[in-house]
Amino acid sequence: MATIYDVARVAKVSPKTVSRVLNGDAPVGRETRVAVEAAIAQLGYVPSNAARMMRSNRSGLVGLITGAISTTQEPTQPAGLPDLFIVQGIQQAMAQSGMTLMIADTGGQLDKAAPLIQTFLRHRVEGLIYVAEYHQHVALPRVPDDTPFVLVNCFDDLGTTAILPDDQRGQADLVTRLIQAGHRRIGYLTLRQDMLAGILRSRGVLVPDEISVAGYDNYRVIAETLYPALTTVDLPYAAMGVRAA
Repeated sequence: MATIYDVARVAKVSPKTVSRVLNGDAPVGRETRVAVEAAIAQLGYVPSNAARMMRSNRSGLVGLITGAISTTQEPTQPAGLPDLFIVQGIQQAMAQSGMTLMIADTGGQLDKAAPLIQTFLRHRVEGLIYVAEYHQHVALPRVPDDTPFVLVNCFDDLGTTAILPDDQRGQADLVTRLIQAGHRRIGYLTLRQDMLAGILRSRGVLVPDEISVAGYDNYRVIAETLYPALTTVDLPYAAMGVRAA
């Protein structure tokens, strides 16, 4: 593997001059810069980020921990995918900032988050983001005060910065919209997680002729496959990711 000294030898300059070209921290003549860049291309030299990090104390890296990759269904299947949309928003913001996003997947197991956090810290990331698949309470290890840490779609007892959907306002806006549409007798239905939702059509109730139905959170596996399609509130997951980043 080529070193900075090899580049200096081929370009016929000093290693310090090569360093100036790589870091852009001092003026270098055009001919000298061209010679150094040609030597780098010829040798296939790759600068060492480790050395640069030690000098600047900046890695340009942000660590993202999520379960979106391993738990997401096939793209052809409709699903909720809140954590995937959040990750996409984070990536969009990071790309515009010039930072590099490193992603680690928990495989849906929260206990894997702690060792992943330590791995990212050893790589000197400048910040950490943890994305949950649904709005929930989490218990994660405390990170050093000099490493920004943001939770998305979840919260903890440590007061860690958290980006959360405003479910109370969203549901209030939904009911307001129903009232504006002329509905007065409005019922609220929720089920335990171990219960399957019955479909009104199987009970002989016509939708929307006899009853209107509105959902919250736009869980696409339900909203897009029912007939007629379900009116539902879509949460700003991508925007949450952008804000976290």
